[in-house]
Amino acid sequence: MPMYAIIDVETTGLRAASEKIIDLAIIIHDGEKIIDHYQSLINPERPIPANIFRLTGITNEMVRDAPKFWEIARDVVLLTQDKTFVAHNVNFDYSFIRKEFAELGYDYKRPKLCTVRMSRRLMPGKRSYSLGKLFDEMQWEIESRHRAYGDAKATALLFTHLLWLERTKTDEGNGKGLSELDIIRDLPAKTGVYYFLNDQDDIMYIGKSKNIRSRVLSHFQDARTRRSRNMLEQIYHIDYELTGSELIALLKESHEIKTQKPPFNRKQRRKASDFGVAFYYDPPGYLRLKVESNDQQDNILAVFSSYRKAREYLFQLCNRFHLCQKLCGLYESAGACFYYHVSQCNGACCGEESPEAYNERAAGAIESLSLKYSNFFIIEPGRHREEKAIVQVENNCYRGYGYTDTPLETVNLESLREFVHPFPDNQDVKQILRNHLRSGRSGEILPY
Repeated sequence: MPMYAIIDVETTGLRAASEKIIDLAIIIHDGEKIIDHYQSLINPERPIPANIFRLTGITNEMVRDAPKFWEIARDVVLLTQDKTFVAHNVNFDYSFIRKEFAELGYDYKRPKLCTVRMSRRLMPGKRSYSLGKLFDEMQWEIESRHRAYGDAKATALLFTHLLWLERTKTDEGNGKGLSELDIIRDLPAKTGVYYFLNDQDDIMYIGKSKNIRSRVLSHFQDARTRRSRNMLEQIYHIDYELTGSELIALLKESHEIKTQKPPFNRKQRRKASDFGVAFYYDPPGYLRLKVESNDQQDNILAVFSSYRKAREYLFQLCNRFHLCQKLCGLYESAGACFYYHVSQCNGACCGEESPEAYNERAAGAIESLSLKYSNFFIIEPGRHREEKAIVQVENNCYRGYGYTDTPLETVNLESLREFVHPFPDNQDVKQILRNHLRSGRSGEILPY
């Protein structure tokens, strides 16, 4: 008989790579009922952010004497051994558990099962598949919401219901993949991100569309290459997440591809790096561009996946805007640069071109890299009529996105930050934002 470990974690933030677990619960399920449970607060060895305290009620005092993760790691291994790892949005909880074990030098792996995806497959047509919204719709109660044991117990109740639906669903396929009819029946004709998954619940491909149903169907109708046919043959089910905003669909797709690394996505898989193109004024007054380490300084214009790619892009800017390679840090010389000697540099490197004349072209290069404003929010349509989507840019860097049902006329610009969940900046999202702003399709722009 298959056994399941239903897990929920509360954390200091959203990114497993940089945040820590503060609350952990494991509920053992035999496919029909709960047979055991485990719960522990965890000392994250760092302060708990105020927004996490407001969400969970967990204070620094509550975790001060709690065990550190390494002290309960053996319990987690033994409790989940030979069981399927189940969670609501499983990749979130699983990534945090794997990261904690990786820091201990242990490669933690378990088969995964996501109750969000099960819910979408077995209960199609819901307005939202968040745990709270599903329970509200079914008029069930969650005890201790946003605490690990309360949410894990709620997930276990939902999982029991989903297994019952699975057993009683007579028209379900036999696991050999999906037909076009299955796809059309369950997918919405709305804007969002979609995921192709195999029978092990591994994500094979991520895409976005203004019409998910139409776009997914086109994959099946236009499978011309061996690679695309191979992917389609492996699809066991399809997941999706509505975004309302086309811009957020683009941003989410880019982030998900970088973090999930699906094998059939070739583009946008590179990670954001530590290098960027920056600008500054030197003592004579020349506006200079240079490749520097990217530590989110205000003078970073664009970030790249490697030092080499940043230099290559700066070379392109030099050619396009007729800039001096020496002033851009691309040519080392005690005197004039090589391009001056072949009449392709106007002599800023040796004082023959004035800062004013040179800076006019350098400003054009910066303008080509910059967003419309340095600090602004983009307000777009949300996932339903009452909701608004919010994208934030600060100091010319992408900060993240979020949603709110609160009427915007009742809040000030500063408080919009509270609705934004942080996401990393990189060259791909910078380009997404530039293209979206230039297209004229973006919603209301609120500078601050």
